Amino acid sequence: MAARGESYNYARFKMSNYELGYFPGPRAGEPVNYDYTFRTLNGREVKLADYKGKWLVVESGSLTCPMYVKNVKPIDRLRAKYPDVAFLVVYVREAHPGSKLKPAQTMDEKVAYAKRNKEDYDDPRDFLVDSVDGRWHHDWGLLPNMVYIISPEGRVIYRADWSFAHNIDRVLSKRDRIDSNEHIVIYGAAPWITVPVTLKGGWDALWDIAKTFPKLIWAHASIDIATWWNKRRNR
Repeated sequence: MAARGESYNYARFKMSNYELGYFPGPRAGEPVNYDYTFRTLNGREVKLADYKGKWLVVESGSLTCPMYVKNVKPIDRLRAKYPDVAFLVVYVREAHPGSKLKPAQTMDEKVAYAKRNKEDYDDPRDFLVDSVDGRWHHDWGLLPNMVYIISPEGRVIYRADWSFAHNIDRVLSKRDRIDSNEHIVIYGAAPWITVPVTLKGGWDALWDIAKTFPKLIWAHASIDIATWWNKRRNR
């Protein structure tokens, strides 16, 4: 339960900040709650309900999240392939803060981080900045790089604990079907992405990943095995 009990805006990354396998929020086939208010990059308020009636791909991310950064270019290609879909980024807490980039303490600071994120990674998507205490993030999953695909009627047709463009493409190409495969096997982004992205937090942020890596691998392997076993048992 540590991931839900510790400070949301942690100062340094450690495994207890996340509880792999804990994934609240609407599941595939369930309706979504549109009652969330965000900030845009120009500081105005926008509601998730403003997007009702559209196909949505909603991904969480932050300036220091390598798993989010790996998706920017591949998802941009999907935007051209699916012009009827609105692709959104919900800016959540920093995945790997440190001495160089500390967790945001105010909405203005969080919006500034999101602006820098858009510029540094040249991400053309619309950005919705979650509250400082992470109301949407708490309700929809708490993981750093989740994805939801939502129909115009407001129903989840797919969600995953980790976002990958090829999975989004697969679901959007057959969007009349509900896809309930929500757990993705991962071991992190490529080193050439992970290192420069994490260094935005500082050398201490990179050290936090390095020293946590064995625990990280074990935590991911454990949830992968548990998910595989549950699927096998329920066949």
